[in-house]
Amino acid sequence: MRYYFFELLACPICKNPNLLLHPIIEEKRSVTVDVERVRCRRWCSLYWRNAEETPLDLCKDCVHRDIVEGVIVCPNCGRWYPIVSSIPVMINDKYRNPKEDADFMRRNISRIPENVKREMRIPRIIE
Repeated sequence: MRYYFFELLACPICKNPNLLLHPIIEEKRSVTVDVERVRCRRWCSLYWRNAEETPLDLCKDCVHRDIVEGVIVCPNCGRWYPIVSSIPVMINDKYRNPKEDADFMRRNISRIPENVKREMRIPRIIE
């Protein structure tokens, strides 16, 4: 998932657009895009500041960053969504695979900062 897509997302459960992003594995990948068109409009998720305060030179570097594995957390409802193979898995709980969620958390729980974990509703079997 590219950082510049993040501001387009909202929690599918409570519709909150103010989500937390924590990359776990990031890779540089070549991409041909018009930086002016894809740059963040409201919030820069890479540098955690208003997009207007982010120089275009930093955006030119950012467009090549791909979050291969990570977690998105809704601080409103506590729901968390894994990023797997660069794809945010943001689906309703009834369609989620609890075994896949547990496997993802077991692999990554130690790489998620405490401040992010505090916002997450993590099932007991994973903790």
